[in-house]
Amino acid sequence: MTAPFFSIFALTAEFCVTAVVFYVIWKAVAEVRFNRKLAFGVLAYEVIFNISYMVMRSIEHANEKGDAGEKPGMITLAIFHGTFSLVMFVALVVFFVVASRHYARGENFFVHHHRLTSVFLYAWSVSVLSGALFFVRLYL
Repeated sequence: MTAPFFSIFALTAEFCVTAVVFYVIWKAVAEVRFNRKLAFGVLAYEVIFNISYMVMRSIEHANEKGDAGEKPGMITLAIFHGTFSLVMFVALVVFFVVASRHYARGENFFVHHHRLTSVFLYAWSVSVLSGALFFVRLYL
């Protein structure tokens, strides 16, 4: 099956979004300054493009009669990725809003909550990599 352009774009963009998320956190730790514009810009991008893409693909999939569901584990992977990605998006929103408030008070949120930050970044990475794995198994 040939990968649709929008799927290729969404996968590539998700790696870029991940780079921005890591960059925002890294800069906030290093400079004790939270880049609100970049952080909330990446959130807006996620809503406009990536979440709308996931909704569009789930609607298209309901109408498809392809063999994707017959590959072992594809339905499980799709459910995991879709659900976990949405959970991680909500977590990202909460994480950035709370961090923004802490940094506004002069507190280095990501340093003070380094374990939570590490767990979040690990979980975010799992979400992105599960999407990449789903893409590879579906289209390659």
